[in-house]
Amino acid sequence: MVEYGANADQGFTRTHRLRRKRDIDRVFREGVRRNGRAFGFRILWKDDPTPRLLVVTSRKLGKAVVRNRIRRGVREAFRTHKGLFAHCDVVVIPRSELAGLPAREIGRRFIQEFREVWDASGDTPDQRGLRAEEGGA
Repeated sequence: MVEYGANADQGFTRTHRLRRKRDIDRVFREGVRRNGRAFGFRILWKDDPTPRLLVVTSRKLGKAVVRNRIRRGVREAFRTHKGLFAHCDVVVIPRSELAGLPAREIGRRFIQEFREVWDASGDTPDQRGLRAEEGGA
């Protein structure tokens, strides 16, 4: 399905999904690992500006209804904040403390924690964030 009009870049299309095994393996092998309180992240910087996402949900999180709600919340937040993820392939690993939260709250926490690990605003002076490693601001 081709999207047209003002909402064309607001979707979560196939191009925004990490799908191929070799791409996923590359993120885990070469990507930077960052951990927040409720999410683990693997982030790979790339030249292509199209952001891609994979949400890995374990059965430890709960039954399928719970895992799907978590994935839905993360995807929706990613969809509405795509500019934040430009030039990145991101693998998100949610933790079990999210199991009882509504999708909207899960999405809010996802964006908040991604900003923290991206900017390294919560790091000590001897730690560096992704922005410092790549030389950007």
